Amino acid sequence: MTIFLNIVLCFGVVLAQAVFSTILSVKGIYPDLCFILACLIGFLSGEYKGLMIGLTVGLFQDLLTPGGIGLNMVIKALAGGLAGITTHTFSTVTSAAVLLITFALSLGCGLASLVVAYPGLNSLDLLHAFSSGLIPQGLYNSLLTLVMFWFIKFIAQSVSMVHLGQKPR
Repeated sequence: MTIFLNIVLCFGVVLAQAVFSTILSVKGIYPDLCFILACLIGFLSGEYKGLMIGLTVGLFQDLLTPGGIGLNMVIKALAGGLAGITTHTFSTVTSAAVLLITFALSLGCGLASLVVAYPGLNSLDLLHAFSSGLIPQGLYNSLLTLVMFWFIKFIAQSVSMVHLGQKPR
């Protein structure tokens, strides 16, 4: 049952990205909801679950969007796994850790996609791509991840208080 729910979640996020990406764009910067899902699962559930969700959502993204098969699958799997590893091995899951790690992973994933898509890119074009696209998208992805992380933590705390009959602090 859990595998089925994970597949439905991944498929739903790929569809949500296709439908809502233009609505969520800010001055031409589009969020990568699949990347955000993989990182969130890595932060909340650990490296194995982040890797598996990243692998699944990346595969669906590769199958349902134009482009080659494999790049999104590998990038999203690495992002989910590395998010889980860095926060559960080297630090605790704090807001600063979520923000910084997601920003670094987004820059790395964007750079990998750029190098694969344009292998003959010179350094001036790479610098322009960083300043005009990768850094703003990395900031946007990391801020959205942080907001969703806070929201999930708040909901989980509220549900646990209701479930255990605890009074709010």
